[in-house]
Amino acid sequence: QNLTLLVIGAIGSSQSSSHGRVGCRTMGCFFSKEDKGSRYAVGGETEDGGDAAPARSKSSSKSEAKTEPLVAKPKLDPKDFIYMKRTGEKLLKAPGTINGQQFVIDRCEDCEIYILDECDSLMIDDCVRCKIVVGPTTGSIFMRDCSDCTCVFMCRQYRCRDCKDIDTHLHVTTRPIIETSTNMRFGCWDFHYEGLEAQMRSAGISEWQNFWSHIYNFNPDDATWSLMPPERTALAALEPLPDFSELEGVADALADGARPPLCVRTLGERDSAPKEGCLVLVPACDAHMAREICDMAHVAKVSLVRTNRCQLTEAWAASFLEAGGAAFHAELCKGKAIGLEFRGEGCVDAMRGVASSGGFPMLENPDQYAEWRYMGVEG
Repeated sequence: QNLTLLVIGAIGSSQSSSHGRVGCRTMGCFFSKEDKGSRYAVGGETEDGGDAAPARSKSSSKSEAKTEPLVAKPKLDPKDFIYMKRTGEKLLKAPGTINGQQFVIDRCEDCEIYILDECDSLMIDDCVRCKIVVGPTTGSIFMRDCSDCTCVFMCRQYRCRDCKDIDTHLHVTTRPIIETSTNMRFGCWDFHYEGLEAQMRSAGISEWQNFWSHIYNFNPDDATWSLMPPERTALAALEPLPDFSELEGVADALADGARPPLCVRTLGERDSAPKEGCLVLVPACDAHMAREICDMAHVAKVSLVRTNRCQLTEAWAASFLEAGGAAFHAELCKGKAIGLEFRGEGCVDAMRGVASSGGFPMLENPDQYAEWRYMGVEG
């Protein structure tokens, strides 16, 4: 059960009123820094550290008499869920140390921070020259007033405000959102560590649904962003890795641009020029085949541009496949289907035999299958 991490009062008192900020009007989920007086208390405690009074039930006293006695839950120490005012340190939260709670990184400089566990959400404020790695986050990662940082994030929602010169290798199931930020550079998540797969399952994040390059910029005239060259990997940006036992073998596994064992590296929206392309659809029951198809495409030097995973209705799928000249497959509507979009000269011929051998439908007109690309995007 998640216990909501709110605010340690000390942080609120340490912020001068002149440094407070007004919450963003266009992005209501952003907090004002003056909310820090209530952001870090742990569920089950009041802001002053005392026990919170249990909520009274609206049921009758007779019903209350039948209620089973509550089992005391261990109290969480807010200090275990925050890195604040750290300088030049190598910091680690190992798997099993956060267990789906919220986490905060505040005013750190020249640090290497590895959050290798599932989080509920994460706030990053006023960090400079840091390397930050965050594992599967079921909610949002909010980044504000940071500069010159390298980030490797996996989350359901990514948002940043008033940041500059940030490199982010990202796996996100919604459109990444930037606001009043400059020189923001994005790449596809291609990192790995032991336990990542189980954490992704627990967080409900699929390796096949990543909209890392589908950026939404609230201030297109005032903010700048770009996509990193495809050969720039997360490992290269983080090396040398800290000497944590949890990272043992990671550098070797990902050396020389090797593809990660779990997640797939995609080109994203680096080049919108029309080129030969195709889309292979794989039903949920054959999900294990999607990885094999990607492996065969890699051997054939065919580029994987996008992946998506979404629920298809029979009516939509029948019309979509017919328009693309492919036969209807009812299995595609049982569970969430996986789509693999490939691009490049010769990709249609190379992938036609692969798709046909597995009995998977393939569409060959990028204009026709374009609507599939962002179907099911969350948020």
